[in-house]
Amino acid sequence: MVKPVSQSVFKSPRFPSSHNEASQRKMLLLWVTLLLSSCLSVSQAWGGWDFQNDRVQRLKALGIQEEKNLLVLTATTLARVLNETRFLMVEFYNPLSKQSQNLIKEMGKAVDIMGKENTGVLFGKVNITSEKLLEQEFAIKEVPTVKLFVEGQRQQPIDCRGVIEAAALVAWLRNQIRLSIVLLTGREQTRVFINSRKLSVIGFFEDLHEGTVELFYELVKDFPEVPFGVTEKRDIWIRYGITIDTMVVFQQGTIVHFEECEEDGHILRDLSKIVKFFTMDLVIEYSIETMDQIYDMHIRNHILLFISKNSTQFGALVKVFESVAQEFKNKLIFLIVNTDEVDNIHVLEYFQITSWDIPGVRILNLTKNMRYRMPAEEITFKNVKKFCGNFLDGLAKQQLPSENIPKDWDTKPVKVLVGKNFKEVAFSHKRNAFVMFYAPWSYECKSLLPVLEELGKKYQYHESVTIAKIDITANDIHQMFLEKYPFFKFFPAKSDLVVPYNGEYTLDAFIDFVEKEIKSQMESEEWSFEEEESDEQEDLSVQDWGKTKEEL
Repeated sequence: MVKPVSQSVFKSPRFPSSHNEASQRKMLLLWVTLLLSSCLSVSQAWGGWDFQNDRVQRLKALGIQEEKNLLVLTATTLARVLNETRFLMVEFYNPLSKQSQNLIKEMGKAVDIMGKENTGVLFGKVNITSEKLLEQEFAIKEVPTVKLFVEGQRQQPIDCRGVIEAAALVAWLRNQIRLSIVLLTGREQTRVFINSRKLSVIGFFEDLHEGTVELFYELVKDFPEVPFGVTEKRDIWIRYGITIDTMVVFQQGTIVHFEECEEDGHILRDLSKIVKFFTMDLVIEYSIETMDQIYDMHIRNHILLFISKNSTQFGALVKVFESVAQEFKNKLIFLIVNTDEVDNIHVLEYFQITSWDIPGVRILNLTKNMRYRMPAEEITFKNVKKFCGNFLDGLAKQQLPSENIPKDWDTKPVKVLVGKNFKEVAFSHKRNAFVMFYAPWSYECKSLLPVLEELGKKYQYHESVTIAKIDITANDIHQMFLEKYPFFKFFPAKSDLVVPYNGEYTLDAFIDFVEKEIKSQMESEEWSFEEEESDEQEDLSVQDWGKTKEEL
């Protein structure tokens, strides 16, 4: 085990006050508003067990039981758990001891305070009446006894003496995590530290006793799953190209992020966002339980996969998403939205997701509140990767409330509708409208556009019929019209009714449908006219009958 920094390295760190607290609150409110009161959060991970794990499945796989938040440890399972976490806090107890039972309750509360999802710290208990070998190995003389195992080492665990309340246990534990920072004094030691860990963070500071380094020390307590190192040695600085105080994040031995830490240049929250991002899995679930973790990420571009967890495609599409996420680490946050979840309804509405769009992929840029729809029907590695690449290169087509009205929108046989002129044309009380709702990248839609063009030519000079089309992927229209594209609707003149088209997608079938609707409308108008005329005659007859009666 690498020797930790001695306590003499540290001064009592000052927890910095956030000078932009109000600004952060406003941004948080904006985020919530953008999602129409829905929350974005991390729940279960889909990318393995590195940090955000499915606790129940993991413990089951390890053959470990859990009682009241504490892992039930034996001589066999202790070794397994030590390999799975950096910090393991264990109570050695006698079930007949009242003090032992009280401390078990407090340990269970401490788990809730630290958070069950934090795999960097685990809490367990050992019954010394049945685990005599462990009692002997760790020289347990009295109960309860609490020991902290660090970095999977069984030798010389740290004794936690005289601490019996949950809050105090957590405070003591967090201080031990803080003291676990490794003082790096040589190049080889630093190389081994970096290469032997999946993720590590090193602070390069001129002064290890005061200044910005205090924020770094404070940061460590919040990330027990991450090994932290610190160095002031110039030869190590030179090896990694460091010239000023800097926090560097390493993954698999490779630098993935530099963050310069000039004095007063960064508050604790800023550094925390960066580290938190790298401790999250490639693909995370969108839910309402841990919204702050997503909001705190410094990546403002989110790509969302809308899919039902009950779908037969779920496993395969999640793997596709994970594969693409590998290609765009640190550029996009990959999220899964379970469309079966009632709490996600507002999110579906915000992105205009209907049952026909599931499964579907969208990108949201939080900074500018801009949405993008993946221009492909099939969710494949190639399509999703291309979508991400085009978005980052500024080539993706934004999903807008409305495109601009083309100057020549009404000069051709098929009129071009957008969000801004859709209502005016479709619900015109002067003309009937037959409209095609399409997606420009759909093969079926592309194949039907020439047919629609022929239909437009037939009715180009018709006195009461307009043939039109609208790209539903680029223009927001009323939710009631959204179906699986392509689809067609007939909008009768002088009516707010909408008639869906359910026939074959052929020119003759379209013509028959339009003619039928025109005839139906004309008959309806004639019937209405005859009814009004009949009412007028009846009124006149009554009046005449009255006059005749008076004359008599």
